[in-house]
Amino acid sequence: MPRAKLFALALLSLAACGENRRDVFLRGLEIEGAAERGPCKLQAAEGAGLPQGASAISGDTVAACLKQTEAALEYYQRAAELGLNEPDFVSTYDRAKERKARLESMLKMVRSMENEQAGPK
Repeated sequence: MPRAKLFALALLSLAACGENRRDVFLRGLEIEGAAERGPCKLQAAEGAGLPQGASAISGDTVAACLKQTEAALEYYQRAAELGLNEPDFVSTYDRAKERKARLESMLKMVRSMENEQAGPK
C-alpha cells in the first residue's frame, strides 16, 4: 500500500476516535485560566472612593466571569461524558460547579445593589 494511502487511513482512524477526554479537560482549564486573568480577577478600586485595597465589582464583570466559568464547565461536562474521572479532574470539575453557583448568587446580589443605586425609573 502506498504511503499516502497509509497516511490517509491513519488520519481517518484518528478522526473516528473522536475527542480525547484529556484534551477536552485541558481546554476547559485554559478557559478557566483566561477567566482568572480576565473578568474573574478583582481589580483594585483606586481613586473610586473605596478604602485602600478594596475592589469594585460590577454586575457586568461578574456576568463575564460567570459566562467563562460556564464555558469551562461545558468542557468539563464533555470530558466527564468521555469517561474522565481522575481525582484531579473531579476536584476541578466540582470546584467549577461551586464557583458557578457562587457567581450566580453574587450576580443577583450585585444587580440588585446596582438597581437600588440607580433609583426609581
